[in-house]
Amino acid sequence: MKRLNMRQILHGTRSVTVALAVAAALSACDSVIYEDQGDCSVHYRVPFTFTTNILNADAFASQVTSVTLYVFDRQGRLVLSKSDSGTSLASGQYKMDVDLLPGTYDMLAWCSGDSPMADPLSFAIGGGTDPASMSALSATLPLREKDGNYYVDQDIKPLFYGMVSGVACEANAYGYIDLPAINLMKDTNVLKVVLENIDGTEMKADDFSIEILADNSEMDYRNELVGATLVSYRPWATQMLVSDRNESKADESLLPSGLMAEMTTGRLMTDRRPMLRVIRNEDMITIINLDLIKYLVMVKGHYQGRYSDQQYLDRMDEHTLAFFIDADKNWYIAGGISINGWRIVPEQNEDL
Repeated sequence: MKRLNMRQILHGTRSVTVALAVAAALSACDSVIYEDQGDCSVHYRVPFTFTTNILNADAFASQVTSVTLYVFDRQGRLVLSKSDSGTSLASGQYKMDVDLLPGTYDMLAWCSGDSPMADPLSFAIGGGTDPASMSALSATLPLREKDGNYYVDQDIKPLFYGMVSGVACEANAYGYIDLPAINLMKDTNVLKVVLENIDGTEMKADDFSIEILADNSEMDYRNELVGATLVSYRPWATQMLVSDRNESKADESLLPSGLMAEMTTGRLMTDRRPMLRVIRNEDMITIINLDLIKYLVMVKGHYQGRYSDQQYLDRMDEHTLAFFIDADKNWYIAGGISINGWRIVPEQNEDL
Protein backbone atom coordinates (compact mmCIF):
# COMPACT_ATOMS: atom_id res chain seq x y z
CA MET A 1 0.00 0.00 0.00
CA LYS A 2 1.23 3.48 -0.98
CA ARG A 3 1.57 5.82 1.92
CA LEU A 4 0.93 9.58 1.65
CA ASN A 5 2.43 12.00 4.05
CA MET A 6 0.61 15.09 5.32
CA ARG A 7 2.38 17.45 2.85
CA GLN A 8 1.18 15.44 -0.13
CA ILE A 9 -2.37 15.35 1.16
CA LEU A 10 -2.48 19.14 1.63
CA HIS A 11 -0.91 19.76 -1.75
CA GLY A 12 -3.45 17.53 -3.45
CA THR A 13 -6.37 19.23 -1.71
CA ARG A 14 -5.10 22.65 -2.73
CA SER A 15 -4.72 21.54 -6.35
CA VAL A 16 -8.29 20.27 -6.45
CA THR A 17 -9.57 23.55 -4.97
CA VAL A 18 -7.70 25.66 -7.50
CA ALA A 19 -8.86 23.48 -10.36
CA LEU A 20 -12.48 23.80 -9.29
CA ALA A 21 -12.17 27.60 -8.98
CA VAL A 22 -10.67 27.92 -12.46
CA ALA A 23 -13.36 25.68 -13.92
CA ALA A 24 -16.07 27.78 -12.30
CA ALA A 25 -14.51 30.99 -13.62
CA LEU A 26 -14.23 29.59 -17.12
CA SER A 27 -17.84 28.47 -17.03
CA ALA A 28 -19.11 31.80 -15.70
CA CYS A 29 -17.19 33.83 -18.29
CA ASP A 30 -18.02 31.54 -21.20
CA SER A 31 -14.43 30.27 -21.35
CA VAL A 32 -12.99 33.76 -21.76
CA ILE A 33 -10.69 35.35 -19.21
CA TYR A 34 -10.49 39.16 -19.11
CA GLU A 35 -7.20 39.87 -17.42
CA ASP A 36 -7.85 43.62 -17.17
CA GLN A 37 -11.48 43.46 -16.06
CA GLY A 38 -11.54 41.96 -12.60
CA ASP A 39 -15.04 40.49 -13.10
CA CYS A 40 -17.14 38.86 -15.76
CA SER A 41 -19.99 41.38 -15.92
CA VAL A 42 -20.83 43.39 -19.04
CA HIS A 43 -20.46 47.17 -19.21
CA TYR A 44 -22.08 48.76 -22.27
CA ARG A 45 -20.91 52.23 -23.33
CA VAL A 46 -22.34 54.62 -25.93
CA PRO A 47 -19.76 56.87 -27.65
CA PHE A 48 -20.80 60.27 -28.99
CA THR A 49 -19.25 62.16 -31.91
CA PHE A 50 -19.98 65.38 -33.78
CA THR A 51 -18.45 65.16 -37.23
CA THR A 52 -21.41 66.53 -39.20
CA ASN A 53 -19.70 69.89 -39.56
CA ILE A 54 -17.99 71.72 -42.41
CA LEU A 55 -14.52 70.54 -41.28
CA ASN A 56 -15.67 66.91 -41.05
CA ALA A 57 -13.76 66.66 -37.76
CA ASP A 58 -15.01 65.44 -34.39
CA ALA A 59 -15.95 68.58 -32.43
CA PHE A 60 -17.95 66.85 -29.70
CA ALA A 61 -15.51 67.66 -26.90
CA SER A 62 -15.33 71.36 -27.78
CA GLN A 63 -19.00 72.07 -28.55
CA VAL A 64 -21.29 69.70 -26.63
CA THR A 65 -21.75 70.33 -22.91
CA SER A 66 -24.76 68.17 -22.04
CA VAL A 67 -26.26 64.97 -23.44
CA THR A 68 -29.57 63.21 -22.91
CA LEU A 69 -30.00 59.70 -24.27
CA TYR A 70 -33.28 57.81 -24.72
CA VAL A 71 -33.24 54.05 -25.37
CA PHE A 72 -36.28 52.13 -26.65
CA ASP A 73 -36.77 48.40 -27.14
CA ARG A 74 -38.12 46.87 -30.35
CA GLN A 75 -41.67 47.23 -29.03
CA GLY A 76 -41.17 50.99 -28.73
CA ARG A 77 -41.05 51.03 -24.95
CA LEU A 78 -38.65 53.32 -23.12
CA VAL A 79 -36.09 51.26 -21.21
CA LEU A 80 -33.57 53.96 -20.31
CA SER A 81 -33.36 57.74 -20.10
CA LYS A 82 -30.07 59.24 -18.96
CA SER A 83 -28.46 62.69 -18.93
CA ASP A 84 -24.87 63.73 -18.39
CA SER A 85 -22.92 66.98 -18.36
CA GLY A 86 -19.74 68.49 -16.98
CA THR A 87 -16.04 68.29 -17.63
CA SER A 88 -16.09 64.61 -18.61
CA LEU A 89 -17.73 65.55 -21.92
CA ALA A 90 -14.73 67.72 -22.81
CA SER A 91 -12.16 64.99 -22.15
CA GLY A 92 -12.11 63.74 -25.73
CA GLN A 93 -12.75 60.20 -24.42
CA TYR A 94 -16.36 60.50 -23.28
CA LYS A 95 -18.65 57.47 -23.47
CA MET A 96 -21.95 57.11 -21.61
CA ASP A 97 -22.35 53.99 -19.45
CA VAL A 98 -25.73 52.34 -20.04
CA ASP A 99 -27.26 49.45 -18.08
CA LEU A 100 -29.05 47.32 -20.67
CA LEU A 101 -30.19 43.71 -20.88
CA PRO A 102 -29.47 41.60 -23.97
CA GLY A 103 -31.69 42.75 -26.82
CA THR A 104 -31.97 45.15 -29.75
CA TYR A 105 -32.58 48.85 -29.19
CA ASP A 106 -33.19 52.18 -30.88
CA MET A 107 -31.38 55.19 -29.40
CA LEU A 108 -32.11 58.90 -29.75
CA ALA A 109 -30.14 61.79 -28.27
CA TRP A 110 -30.90 65.48 -27.85
CA CYS A 111 -27.82 67.39 -26.69
CA SER A 112 -26.85 71.02 -26.12
CA GLY A 113 -23.90 73.39 -25.99
CA ASP A 114 -23.10 76.70 -24.34
CA SER A 115 -24.09 80.22 -25.37
CA PRO A 116 -21.89 83.31 -25.03
CA MET A 117 -24.91 85.19 -23.63
CA ALA A 118 -26.15 85.10 -20.04
CA ASP A 119 -29.83 84.48 -20.84
CA PRO A 120 -30.14 82.17 -23.85
CA LEU A 121 -33.27 80.27 -24.82
CA SER A 122 -33.26 76.48 -24.88
CA PHE A 123 -35.31 74.11 -26.98
CA ALA A 124 -37.82 72.17 -24.87
CA ILE A 125 -37.78 68.41 -25.45
CA GLY A 126 -41.22 66.80 -25.56
CA GLY A 127 -42.05 63.86 -23.33
CA GLY A 128 -39.79 64.88 -20.45
CA THR A 129 -37.70 62.17 -18.79
CA ASP A 130 -40.33 59.48 -19.39
CA PRO A 131 -41.66 59.85 -22.95
CA ALA A 132 -44.49 57.50 -23.87
CA SER A 133 -42.85 56.78 -27.22
CA MET A 134 -39.98 57.92 -29.39
CA SER A 135 -42.38 60.05 -31.43
CA ALA A 136 -42.96 62.22 -28.32
CA LEU A 137 -39.35 63.43 -28.40
CA SER A 138 -39.85 66.65 -30.33
CA ALA A 139 -37.78 69.82 -29.81
CA THR A 140 -39.73 73.07 -29.58
CA LEU A 141 -38.43 76.60 -29.11
CA PRO A 142 -40.34 78.76 -26.59
CA LEU A 143 -41.58 81.87 -28.39
CA ARG A 144 -42.63 85.33 -27.36
CA GLU A 145 -45.83 86.80 -28.73
CA LYS A 146 -47.08 90.33 -29.32
CA ASP A 147 -50.23 91.29 -31.23
CA GLY A 148 -50.44 87.79 -32.69
CA ASN A 149 -46.84 87.82 -33.95
CA TYR A 150 -44.23 85.41 -32.62
CA TYR A 151 -40.60 86.36 -32.16
CA VAL A 152 -37.26 85.45 -30.56
CA ASP A 153 -34.81 88.16 -29.51
CA GLN A 154 -32.36 86.08 -27.44
CA ASP A 155 -29.53 83.77 -28.34
CA ILE A 156 -30.46 80.08 -28.52
CA LYS A 157 -28.33 77.41 -26.87
CA PRO A 158 -26.82 75.13 -29.51
CA LEU A 159 -29.02 72.08 -30.08
CA PHE A 160 -27.68 68.73 -31.34
CA TYR A 161 -29.53 65.62 -32.53
CA GLY A 162 -28.48 62.02 -33.14
CA MET A 163 -30.13 58.63 -33.61
CA VAL A 164 -29.06 55.01 -34.20
CA SER A 165 -31.39 52.06 -34.78
CA GLY A 166 -31.03 48.34 -34.35
CA VAL A 167 -28.29 48.43 -31.70
CA ALA A 168 -27.64 44.84 -30.58
CA CYS A 169 -26.61 43.95 -27.02
CA GLU A 170 -25.59 40.32 -27.32
CA ALA A 171 -26.29 37.66 -24.71
CA ASN A 172 -23.33 36.10 -22.86
CA ALA A 173 -21.22 39.25 -23.42
CA TYR A 174 -18.57 40.25 -20.90
CA GLY A 175 -16.30 43.19 -20.26
CA TYR A 176 -16.45 46.75 -21.57
CA ILE A 177 -18.31 46.90 -24.87
CA ASP A 178 -18.64 50.04 -27.01
CA LEU A 179 -21.96 50.17 -28.81
CA PRO A 180 -22.29 52.01 -32.16
CA ALA A 181 -21.46 55.71 -31.79
CA ILE A 182 -24.19 58.34 -32.01
CA ASN A 183 -22.98 61.00 -34.44
CA LEU A 184 -24.67 64.33 -33.78
CA MET A 185 -25.98 67.03 -36.09
CA LYS A 186 -26.24 70.68 -35.06
CA ASP A 187 -29.71 72.20 -35.48
CA THR A 188 -29.00 75.84 -34.58
CA ASN A 189 -27.42 78.46 -36.85
CA VAL A 190 -25.84 81.83 -36.12
CA LEU A 191 -26.23 84.49 -38.80
CA LYS A 192 -24.28 87.74 -38.74
CA VAL A 193 -25.69 90.54 -40.91
CA VAL A 194 -23.43 93.49 -41.71
CA LEU A 195 -24.70 96.79 -43.13
CA GLU A 196 -22.14 99.40 -44.23
CA ASN A 197 -22.60 102.84 -45.75
CA ILE A 198 -20.77 103.02 -49.09
CA ASP A 199 -19.58 106.60 -48.43
CA GLY A 200 -18.47 105.97 -44.83
CA THR A 201 -21.01 108.37 -43.30
CA GLU A 202 -22.38 107.79 -39.84
CA MET A 203 -24.85 104.99 -39.23
CA LYS A 204 -26.91 104.64 -36.08
CA ALA A 205 -28.07 101.44 -34.41
CA ASP A 206 -31.73 102.39 -34.74
CA ASP A 207 -31.58 103.27 -38.45
CA PHE A 208 -32.64 99.74 -39.43
CA SER A 209 -34.52 96.73 -38.09
CA ILE A 210 -33.15 93.32 -39.06
CA GLU A 211 -34.95 89.99 -38.76
CA ILE A 212 -35.14 86.47 -40.16
CA LEU A 213 -38.67 85.24 -40.82
CA ALA A 214 -38.88 81.44 -40.70
CA ASP A 215 -41.16 78.57 -39.71
CA ASN A 216 -38.47 76.39 -38.13
CA SER A 217 -39.05 76.52 -34.38
CA GLU A 218 -39.99 72.84 -33.97
CA MET A 219 -38.37 69.53 -34.98
CA ASP A 220 -39.86 66.07 -34.55
CA TYR A 221 -38.10 62.92 -33.32
CA ARG A 222 -36.68 62.36 -36.83
CA ASN A 223 -35.17 65.87 -36.74
CA GLU A 224 -37.54 67.05 -39.47
CA LEU A 225 -39.13 70.48 -39.29
CA VAL A 226 -42.79 70.38 -38.32
CA GLY A 227 -45.38 73.09 -37.77
CA ALA A 228 -45.94 76.31 -39.67
CA THR A 229 -45.67 79.04 -37.02
CA LEU A 230 -43.90 82.03 -38.57
CA VAL A 231 -41.24 83.37 -36.21
CA SER A 232 -39.30 86.63 -36.33
CA TYR A 233 -35.72 85.92 -35.23
CA ARG A 234 -34.29 89.23 -34.08
CA PRO A 235 -30.76 90.31 -33.09
CA TRP A 236 -29.49 89.31 -29.67
CA ALA A 237 -26.37 91.45 -30.16
CA THR A 238 -25.68 94.53 -32.29
CA GLN A 239 -22.24 96.04 -32.75
CA MET A 240 -21.44 99.34 -34.43
CA LEU A 241 -18.59 99.20 -36.97
CA VAL A 242 -16.10 101.68 -38.38
CA SER A 243 -15.45 101.61 -42.10
CA ASP A 244 -11.96 100.70 -43.33
CA ARG A 245 -11.91 103.88 -45.38
CA ASN A 246 -12.06 105.96 -42.18
CA GLU A 247 -9.22 104.24 -40.37
CA SER A 248 -6.67 106.87 -41.45
CA LYS A 249 -8.44 109.50 -39.36
CA ALA A 250 -7.58 110.24 -35.75
CA ASP A 251 -9.33 107.86 -33.40
CA GLU A 252 -11.43 110.59 -31.80
CA SER A 253 -12.93 111.54 -35.19
CA LEU A 254 -14.03 108.04 -36.16
CA LEU A 255 -17.77 107.61 -36.62
CA PRO A 256 -19.57 104.27 -36.93
CA SER A 257 -20.52 103.79 -40.58
CA GLY A 258 -21.87 100.27 -40.25
CA LEU A 259 -23.41 97.76 -37.91
CA MET A 260 -23.35 94.01 -37.38
CA ALA A 261 -26.38 92.18 -36.01
CA GLU A 262 -26.17 88.60 -34.70
CA MET A 263 -29.17 86.27 -34.74
CA THR A 264 -29.66 82.58 -33.98
CA THR A 265 -32.25 80.48 -35.76
CA GLY A 266 -33.39 76.86 -35.84
CA ARG A 267 -32.51 74.28 -38.47
CA LEU A 268 -32.31 75.55 -42.06
CA MET A 269 -33.83 73.21 -44.64
CA THR A 270 -34.14 73.39 -48.40
CA ASP A 271 -37.89 72.68 -48.36
CA ARG A 272 -38.57 75.85 -46.35
CA ARG A 273 -38.15 79.51 -47.34
CA PRO A 274 -36.72 81.62 -44.51
CA MET A 275 -36.35 85.27 -45.46
CA LEU A 276 -33.83 87.86 -44.30
CA ARG A 277 -35.52 91.23 -44.03
CA VAL A 278 -34.02 94.68 -43.38
CA ILE A 279 -36.41 97.57 -42.72
CA ARG A 280 -35.52 101.28 -42.88
CA ASN A 281 -37.03 102.56 -39.66
CA GLU A 282 -37.65 106.19 -40.66
CA ASP A 283 -40.41 105.18 -43.08
CA MET A 284 -40.74 101.42 -42.38
CA ILE A 285 -39.75 100.54 -45.95
CA THR A 286 -38.29 97.06 -46.48
CA ILE A 287 -35.00 97.58 -48.33
CA ILE A 288 -33.80 93.93 -48.28
CA ASN A 289 -36.02 90.85 -48.52
CA LEU A 290 -33.69 87.96 -49.29
CA ASP A 291 -34.41 84.27 -49.79
CA LEU A 292 -31.81 82.88 -47.36
CA ILE A 293 -31.65 79.29 -48.59
CA LYS A 294 -31.29 80.31 -52.22
CA TYR A 295 -28.30 82.55 -51.52
CA LEU A 296 -26.58 80.52 -48.79
CA VAL A 297 -26.23 77.47 -51.04
CA MET A 298 -24.83 79.64 -53.85
CA VAL A 299 -21.54 79.89 -51.98
CA LYS A 300 -20.89 76.19 -51.42
CA GLY A 301 -17.68 76.68 -53.40
CA HIS A 302 -15.39 73.65 -53.30
CA TYR A 303 -17.98 71.80 -51.21
CA GLN A 304 -20.19 71.69 -54.31
CA GLY A 305 -19.14 68.17 -55.28
CA ARG A 306 -19.00 66.80 -51.74
CA TYR A 307 -22.33 67.77 -50.23
CA SER A 308 -25.90 68.23 -51.34
CA ASP A 309 -27.55 71.57 -50.55
CA GLN A 310 -29.14 70.11 -47.40
CA GLN A 311 -25.91 68.49 -46.25
CA TYR A 312 -24.11 71.81 -46.69
CA LEU A 313 -26.73 73.66 -44.63
CA ASP A 314 -26.52 71.01 -41.89
CA ARG A 315 -22.74 71.30 -41.71
CA MET A 316 -22.27 75.08 -42.06
CA ASP A 317 -23.70 76.45 -38.82
CA GLU A 318 -22.48 80.06 -39.04
CA HIS A 319 -22.98 82.53 -41.89
CA THR A 320 -21.97 86.17 -42.41
CA LEU A 321 -23.87 88.30 -44.94
CA ALA A 322 -22.67 91.84 -45.73
CA PHE A 323 -24.53 94.54 -47.69
CA PHE A 324 -23.62 98.07 -48.81
CA ILE A 325 -26.09 100.86 -48.02
CA ASP A 326 -26.24 104.06 -50.13
CA ALA A 327 -26.76 107.67 -49.07
CA ASP A 328 -30.56 107.25 -49.22
CA LYS A 329 -30.38 104.26 -46.86
CA ASN A 330 -31.23 101.82 -49.63
CA TRP A 331 -29.41 98.62 -50.44
CA TYR A 332 -26.75 99.35 -53.07
CA ILE A 333 -27.50 96.21 -55.09
CA ALA A 334 -24.69 96.85 -57.56
CA GLY A 335 -22.28 96.31 -54.67
CA GLY A 336 -23.64 92.78 -54.33
CA ILE A 337 -23.73 90.60 -51.26
CA SER A 338 -20.75 89.14 -49.46
CA ILE A 339 -21.70 85.73 -48.04
CA ASN A 340 -19.03 83.94 -46.02
CA GLY A 341 -16.42 85.85 -48.00
CA TRP A 342 -17.94 85.11 -51.42
CA ARG A 343 -19.35 88.02 -53.45
CA ILE A 344 -22.63 87.64 -55.34
CA VAL A 345 -24.24 90.36 -57.48
CA PRO A 346 -27.99 89.77 -57.89
CA GLU A 347 -29.76 90.63 -61.12
CA GLN A 348 -31.08 94.18 -61.01
CA ASN A 349 -34.62 93.02 -61.85
CA GLU A 350 -34.62 90.19 -59.32
CA ASP A 351 -37.39 90.27 -56.72
CA LEU A 352 -35.56 90.99 -53.46
